[in-house]
Amino acid sequence: MYSKQNLSLLFQIALGVMCVVLIMREPKQVYPVSNQKTIETRIQGKETVIKQQGKVIDNSKVIIDELNHGLYDLQAELEKVKNSRDTFKITQIQDTMIHVLYRRDKEKDAIISAQDTIIVAQRYIINSQDTIITSQAFDIKKLKRQRNISLLLNGILTTGLIIK
Repeated sequence: MYSKQNLSLLFQIALGVMCVVLIMREPKQVYPVSNQKTIETRIQGKETVIKQQGKVIDNSKVIIDELNHGLYDLQAELEKVKNSRDTFKITQIQDTMIHVLYRRDKEKDAIISAQDTIIVAQRYIINSQDTIITSQAFDIKKLKRQRNISLLLNGILTTGLIIK
């Protein structure tokens, strides 16, 4: 039959082939993932959007503050004119106040829209970072599995050499 040396050699060759197959095979991911650099580039794009929308919000807040000061002035002027019972001036001031309130409402809508855009971008960034973390965890598991298989096969080969 087979001698002890031939059996040991066949065993070593089989283990070597198993090592090569296990190391060279591609692991299967549950879902395909873009590479990390692509995801980071997309995240940077979303961060740019967040900065731009932040500037829009800041500008709108300045405009709203100015409109509020104008409303306070118009309110004070309206109180003075009400005492004189000049309906023409009262109507003009009230019309102006309505236009200022309308403009302030539009600026607040712009702020809300910008904040919604920021929230969506931040959610995208969070999901992308979660994807990167998951992908890295998958790679770490793959390396640990390869290390453990390598240690096991090295132990078996060493045992085979000792027996030989």
